[in-house]
Amino acid sequence: MAVAKLKKILLVTHKDSEKEILERLKTKFFVEIRPFTLNVENDVDIKAKKFNENVKILENSLEVINKYKGIFKYLAKQGKVVVKRSEYLQISKNEKILDIAKDIVDTDKKIEEINSKIKNLKSEINHLAVWNVFTGKLEDLKDFGNYTLLLGKINLKNIKKEEFEKSFEGKNLSVEELNTDGDFAYYIIGYLNSEKESVEELLLKSAFENAIFENMSGTIEENILLKRDQIKHTENDKKKLSEKIKILMEKYEKEITVYLEYSLEQEKIYDIFSNSYKTEKTSFYTLWIKQEDFEKIKGLKDDFKYVEIFEIELEEGEEPPIILENKKVLKPFEMVTSMFGVPRYYEIDPTPFIGVFFGLFFGLCITDAIYGLILMILTLILLIKIPKTRGGLIQLMFYGGFWTFIMGALFSGWFGDLPNYINLGKYTSKIALLGDPVNTFEGAMNFFRLSLLLGVFHIMFGLSIKFFDNIFKKDYQTAFFDSFVWITYIGSVILMFLGTEMAVSMDLVKKPLVSMGVVKVLGFVTLISALTIIIFSNRNEKSWFMRIFMGILNATIVGGLSSYVGDILSYIRLMALGLTSAGIGVAINKIAFSMTEIKFLGPILTVIVLLFGHLFNLAINLLGGFVHTLRLHFVEFFNKFYSGGGIPFREFKEEYKYITIIED
Repeated sequence: MAVAKLKKILLVTHKDSEKEILERLKTKFFVEIRPFTLNVENDVDIKAKKFNENVKILENSLEVINKYKGIFKYLAKQGKVVVKRSEYLQISKNEKILDIAKDIVDTDKKIEEINSKIKNLKSEINHLAVWNVFTGKLEDLKDFGNYTLLLGKINLKNIKKEEFEKSFEGKNLSVEELNTDGDFAYYIIGYLNSEKESVEELLLKSAFENAIFENMSGTIEENILLKRDQIKHTENDKKKLSEKIKILMEKYEKEITVYLEYSLEQEKIYDIFSNSYKTEKTSFYTLWIKQEDFEKIKGLKDDFKYVEIFEIELEEGEEPPIILENKKVLKPFEMVTSMFGVPRYYEIDPTPFIGVFFGLFFGLCITDAIYGLILMILTLILLIKIPKTRGGLIQLMFYGGFWTFIMGALFSGWFGDLPNYINLGKYTSKIALLGDPVNTFEGAMNFFRLSLLLGVFHIMFGLSIKFFDNIFKKDYQTAFFDSFVWITYIGSVILMFLGTEMAVSMDLVKKPLVSMGVVKVLGFVTLISALTIIIFSNRNEKSWFMRIFMGILNATIVGGLSSYVGDILSYIRLMALGLTSAGIGVAINKIAFSMTEIKFLGPILTVIVLLFGHLFNLAINLLGGFVHTLRLHFVEFFNKFYSGGGIPFREFKEEYKYITIIED
C-alpha cells in the first residue's frame, strides 16, 4: 500500500548476447530499461529504421485486408488472434511474409489507380454525352487557316439565347444551336479568321465555354463506345487484382498479423539498441527493478558468460520511476491517482485515501438505489466475462454503483419516487433514514448537512495525512507549522460557529453544539493558532515586515480561512448533483404516469418513458458524478498534502495489440 522500493542497476553485456538478454528481460522479469547514455551506431540505426519500415508495410497491408472484408465481416472478426508460442516463433522467422504484405499493398495501389482511371473515363463519357447531337467528326473542329469551326455552350442564367445570337449579327460567321439542356444552350460556330478577334471578344463577353476534345478523333458516339470498352477492360483488370487480394487475405492474414506483432517487438528492442552506450564489443544499459528482484536478476550471470550486473547510485536530483503497490481492492483507484499524476518517489501514495471517499462521493452525486443496482449488475457482468477489466474503470464503477445503491436507499431514491406510484412508498420510506430530499425540507437539510460534514472531514483528513507523513519523515517543523496549526485553527473556527445561534438559525444544528464556555476556550485556541500561522507560515522570509504581512494574508485570504471555507462549500455540489438526479427522476415518473390514461397505448408509453427516461438520467449523471468526484479530490483534497509529478514505471515487456500468445 505504497510506492515500491526500487534499485538502479547497470547491466553490461557482450554484443553477442545482447539481443538474447533483452528478450529474456522482456519476457521473464519486471523491469524498466533505459539507455546508459547516447551513442548511436550506424548498423543498429539501420536495423531500427528497417523494422520501422516493415511495421508500416505490415500495418498498411492489414488496413487493405480489413477494407476488403467489408464493414460487417470486419466487425464480426474483431478480437485478437490466438497463436501458440511455437507458431509465433516459426512465423517470426518467415521473412517471405513481408514480401506478401508488400504485394497486397502494391496490388491495392494498382486498384486505386484503376479506380481513378475509371472515374476519369466516366467523366469524359459524361462530357461527350452532352454533345451527342453533333454527328460530325471531332477532328473537323479546328482552325483550317481561312476559317475556324468550334463547339461550345452558354449559361442561360447569364445570357439569353436571343441576346447571344443577336450579338453576332453583321459578322461573317455561322451560329447554329444544337441543343438546349436545362441551364445551358449548345452551339456549333464557324467563322472566317479575318473576324477572329471580334468574334473571340464577343464570345468572351458572353462567357462562351469552348468544348475541348483533346486527342480525340472520330464521332462523339465512336468515342463514347471506345471509352466504355476501356472501362470494361479496366474493370476486368480490377476484378482480377481484387481476387488476388482476397486469396492472399484468406491465406496469409493470420501470418501477417503475427509478423506485424513480431516486428513491433523488434522495433522496441532496436530502439533501445540505438540509444545505448556501446564499445566495440560491449553494451551498457540502466535497469530499474524492485529491491526484492535484485537477486533474481543477478541469476543472468549464471546463464550468460559475459554479463556483469552492478547496483549503482542515483545521480544528483534523479528520482526513480514509480510503481504503485496496493491491495487488489484498491487497484482501481490507482487510475484516479495516475490521472492526476503518480507520486514522487518519497511522497505518500494517495490511492488508499481515494478508495475511502471516491465511491461515497460518487454515490451521493447520483443517489438512486435502482441506478446503483443497474450499475452494479452491468459492471459485475463485465468483470466476470472480461477478467482484464478487473482493477480498472469497470471495477471502480462497481464500487460507485454499490455506494449509489446505499445513498439512494438512505435518501429514498428508487427510480426517483417510483415506489409512490406502485404502493411501495411506505416500505422504502422506512429505509430512508436520511429522509426524502426532493419532497421534504428535513431530507434536503440532511443532504446539505451531510455534504458539508463530508467536506469538513475530507479536508481535515487531508491535513492530517500531511501532518503524520511529515512526522514519519521527521520533518517536525512542516508537520507542526504547516499542518497541525491549520487543523486546530480551522477546527476551532468551525466548532465555535456551530456553538452559535446563527448555526441554529441556519438549521445546521438543532441546538448549539458546544457551550459558551467551550466557545471561549476555542476562541483562545483560534487566536494562538492564527498567531502561529502569521509568525511561522513564512518562516524562511528574512524581512520581519514581509514575514508578518504575508503571514496575515496566509491566515485570512491567501490560502487561509476564506480559502478553506470556499473548499468546504465546494462539497455542496454533492447535494446539488444528487438533487438534480433525483429531481429529473421524479419529473420522468410524473410524465410517464400521466400517460396511463391514454387508451390502449397508455401502459406501453408509460413503460417506454420510464425505461428510456431513467436510462438517460443515469447516463448523464454517471458522467457528472465521475467528473465532480474527481474535482473534489484533485482540487479540494490533494492540495492539502499531495503534489504528484512522479515518473511512471514503464515496464519492458511483451505487449501485443492484435494477438494473444498461449504457451505450448
